[in-house]
Amino acid sequence: MSVEVVDQARTRELRRAVLRPHLSLDDVLPGDEVPDAIHFAALDGDDGADGTDGDGAIGACFIYPEPCPWRSGPAWRLRQMATAESRRGTGVGAAVLAGVVAYIAERGGGTLWLHARQVAVPFYARNDLRIHGEPFVENDLPHREMWRPVDNLSAAPSRPS
Repeated sequence: MSVEVVDQARTRELRRAVLRPHLSLDDVLPGDEVPDAIHFAALDGDDGADGTDGDGAIGACFIYPEPCPWRSGPAWRLRQMATAESRRGTGVGAAVLAGVVAYIAERGGGTLWLHARQVAVPFYARNDLRIHGEPFVENDLPHREMWRPVDNLSAAPSRPS
C-alpha cells in the first residue's frame, strides 16, 4: 500500500460508496467543487487477490486551505475521509492521515481541522486530533469539530557547526 496525491476521480467512487451511498454515480459529491483541493489515496499495491483491481483506492480524503474558525494562522480543512469496508481497522485510514500531515508539514505546517462524524471521533483522537466545542448535527448525523497542530518541517532548527 502507498499513499499518494491523486486526481479526485480516482477516489470519487470510494468516497461516494462510503460516505454518500444514497447518491447515484452521476451525482456531484459535496466538496467536489473546491478548486484547490488536494486528494489523497491509499492505493492497494497487491495483485488483486482480494477482489480489487490491484491499484484501487482503499482509503481517501481531501484537504484544502481554509481558515480554522477557532484558531488563527495557516489552516487546512480535511474532508471526506473514507476507507473501504474490507480494509477498516488495518491502518489504511491512519496511513492516509499521516500522508496528509506530512504534506501539510512540508508546506509550512499550520492547523489541520475537520468536522468528524461522531462514530469517527475515536479514530481521529488516536491520531492526535483534539475535540473543539460541542457536538452538532450536520447532514442528519452527529459531528464534532476536531483539530491538530502540524509543525513546519522547513522551520527545523539548524544544527550547530
